[in-house]
Amino acid sequence: MKFHYRAVRLLINLILKVLRGLKKQGKEYIPLKGGVLIASNHIDLYDPFLIGCTSPRELYYLAKIELFKKPLLGWLLKKLNSIPISRGSFDRKGLQRAVEILRAGKALLVFPEGTRSIDGNLKKLKLGVAKLALEAEVPIVPAYLDYSKDWLKAFFQREKIKIKFGSPIDPNSLSQIPENKEGYQRITREIMQRIKALKET
Repeated sequence: MKFHYRAVRLLINLILKVLRGLKKQGKEYIPLKGGVLIASNHIDLYDPFLIGCTSPRELYYLAKIELFKKPLLGWLLKKLNSIPISRGSFDRKGLQRAVEILRAGKALLVFPEGTRSIDGNLKKLKLGVAKLALEAEVPIVPAYLDYSKDWLKAFFQREKIKIKFGSPIDPNSLSQIPENKEGYQRITREIMQRIKALKET
């Protein structure tokens, strides 16, 4: 792992140990080598850091391009493997960079909902994650985050942050799916079902 990534990971783990505690499940489903997409629900800004300190691998992330314009935050995001992407339109350049990362054998975390869920319920997933998986021909590992955004209350109640990973969708099972809107929707439905299954277990 890169120095900055490892340092932030250690710091976050220390903070979580003091403030909340972390309950992890299924991280063995994340392959230790080769490109892989991790697709998770999205609760708050902390999510990339929470999953990053749980994963056995160094992760890359997609982050909205506006965040990179903030001096300190932009510098930190670059150090932590973030890839800038425009959310308001089809960002071919950002998606191509993500495909290159996956083909280089890296692990990429994405939030298929495209934005945070205020009430914690899963929103309709965007099709971009399916497109990435088909182009890069990599497995998709579903993930589910569960925690209260009220950190003070959770601290006193000792409510742990829960992160679950599920069995991956094999890229071989996707090889016959056409690279069009209908194909992307089929893959997206499968990802949604797997994330919901993790939520219910």
